[in-house]
Amino acid sequence: MQLFKTALKYAAFTLVFILLTINTLPTTYHITTSIPFTSHSAQDSALMLSTKQWVQAISVLQSSDINLISLENSENIGGFVAFEHPQGKVDATLILRRKNEVQFHLRFNEEHQARLQIALQPALNQVSINVHGEVLTPIIGSLVALITKHYLTQILQTAANEMKSELRLQQVDS
Repeated sequence: MQLFKTALKYAAFTLVFILLTINTLPTTYHITTSIPFTSHSAQDSALMLSTKQWVQAISVLQSSDINLISLENSENIGGFVAFEHPQGKVDATLILRRKNEVQFHLRFNEEHQARLQIALQPALNQVSINVHGEVLTPIIGSLVALITKHYLTQILQTAANEMKSELRLQQVDS
């Protein structure tokens, strides 16, 4: 009986220690990636800043079970895209559109938010993608932030590679 009580105390202490350790990690994250391109034209800019093109690039991820559920007025400010994935739902609302930049507000399951920026940098011949996110989930928010950063980085890299391929195909067709 004494061994059982000791094991139970040890398990409780370990659980509290793990939760405290997880809560000391940040609940925010930052992702940056870029796509190099060789030429810069109005057609390239329109492709790289098109919500529909990015949705099409993300749809390549069929194996990850990311399903488009809505694409409402997505090219205009206030327009949104909604995706479902195994862990829930993501809403992306277009909040800024400029000549060389678009920004989206992302909301994950109403407990996590992020700002996604896609910006053309003609001087560097690249498109940069920046995501600043914050997880609002209490207790395990920092763990969710780490996991989200990992998966979102993979999704953005795959979509960026797909966009780069599409850009090259359009340049070859021209």
